[in-house]
Formats: sequence, structure tokens, C-alpha cells
Amino acid sequence: MDADHPKCGVLIPCLITVRRIINSVLLEYGIDLHPEDAELTLRPEVVLEHTGRRRLSNSILDSMFPKALSPCELYHYTTVASLKGIAATRQLQLYWARKRIGEGELDTFAIRHGLKGYLDTSAGEPFYKTLSDDLFYVSLTRPGGGDEIDLWSVFAEGGHGVRLKLRVHPSRAELRAIQYDALPDTVLSKLNSALASEGEPPFVPWSLSKIGAFCLPSTLRREDEVRLLIKRHAGGRDDALTDGINQYWPLPIGESNDFCQIDLIEIHPGPNAQMHNIQNTIAGTPFESVPVV
Repeated sequence: MDADHPKCGVLIPCLITVRRIINSVLLEYGIDLHPEDAELTLRPEVVLEHTGRRRLSNSILDSMFPKALSPCELYHYTTVASLKGIAATRQLQLYWARKRIGEGELDTFAIRHGLKGYLDTSAGEPFYKTLSDDLFYVSLTRPGGGDEIDLWSVFAEGGHGVRLKLRVHPSRAELRAIQYDALPDTVLSKLNSALASEGEPPFVPWSLSKIGAFCLPSTLRREDEVRLLIKRHAGGRDDALTDGINQYWPLPIGESNDFCQIDLIEIHPGPNAQMHNIQNTIAGTPFESVPVV
């Protein structure tokens, strides 16, 4: 049995209040869900959803960060050296978020939503950094999206690299556009503000670590990133490898798999790239017949 709520002393009236607030806020965002009492756990410091379907957590994730249409065609800007590795292995490597900690990964979302427990350093490393070890992603962008000059400059050797045109069809992997922290209130921040205004504890979704992985600082908005992400679960499947410093999750290109079908459609040389260097890089590899345009 859950502990009594410190304000009202009994469980049922507090659940009724929490459900009323949840239903009201969700309807503002077009989510007609109406979670039942049995789906929620109320504790003095937090409201949680029972394991199972996790309808509420998933609905909040989908509202804040809608899934990208799939299959869809996206770009991946990279270096010629990386293209050589991709062509040799016929794999796209999704690196763990730990590699980018300090660049706004996960803490941007935690700060934006007042998740103090994820930022607390009193017992050592903050929890958001621990979460970053199990989140693997690769950055993509939509055709016509982002600042193309910046994308070539930052990710493709100042235009000496390449842009890969990929067809992406996720199954178990997540494919969602990044949202940036300058946006107005989210359904989660609005929900927890409403709960706090009536003296109720905040709701913490089960999908919180995944939610945080799709939020970055507004200074990166020019990249218009779409993120392909895999979450590693304790005791679950683990395909991660290491390059000696960082872990990555390899996904095959041009082969069916459990997480995401990825096909390489075209290779676009950068504005400063040498066409013959690109063609030599893929010569004799499985991508030799991929158009370089």
C-alpha cells in the first residue's frame, strides 16, 4: 500500500485530485486518456505510473516529441574518414549520450523541467549522467532543414566531407525530432505546475530518460536535428561495443534488423570535396554502386 499523502492523510481523495488535474491538462494538449486509479501510484514526493502499458508516460512522450514519419529520408553529415569506416563495416554507429555530456545532453531537459533529483551532486555524479550510459543515438537532419552551411562546416570537415542520404524505418528504435529549450511550456511542465499549485507531488514518467534525450539547448536550433535513438535496458539486449573510449551500438545498413531498417540511397560530396576521393573511398565496398551525386 502506498504511504498516505501528507496533505490529505488518505490515498483515494489525493488520487482523485491528481487524476482530475492530469485529465484537465492532457485535454488541453488534445490527449483524451483518463488514467484509472489502478494505473497510478501516489507517494509523498512523487506520482508514478505502474509498469505495464504505461499509457500516460508514452502519451506525454509522444505529445512533447512526436515520432517522425517512417519510413522517411534523412541526411547524415560526416567526414570522409567516417564514410570509409561506414562503407567497410556496412554499419551506422549510434554512440552513447555520455560522449556528449557537457554539451546540453539530458541536463537541458532536467533544468527546464525542474528535475532537481536528476541534477543533485550531493551523493556523487548526478543521475542524468548515469542515464546517459544507456542511451545511444545518431544525429540526422531533414532535407531542407537546418543551416546547411553550418552542417557542412561542423560535421563534414568544412564541406570537404559528405552527406549521406538515408532511408530510415525504425521499429524498436526511436526516431523523433529534437525540441529546443526555448519552446513554451510542455505538457509535462504544465502538468507538474498544475499539480504543485494544488499541493500535489510531480508526475515523473517512466519514459523520462528517453524524453530528456530529445531536448537540447536553443543555441543548437540551427541544426534541426532528428535523432535515431536506442535505449539499453538492464538485463535486456545489449549490442554495444567500444572504440576504446566510448561505447556505440552498431546498426547494419541495407539489412533487416530488430531496431531500424537503414538504407543508403545516395552520397553527396561536400562543396569543397574532391569527387574522386569519395569514389575511391567506396570502391570495392558494398556501397560501390551507391550513386555519388
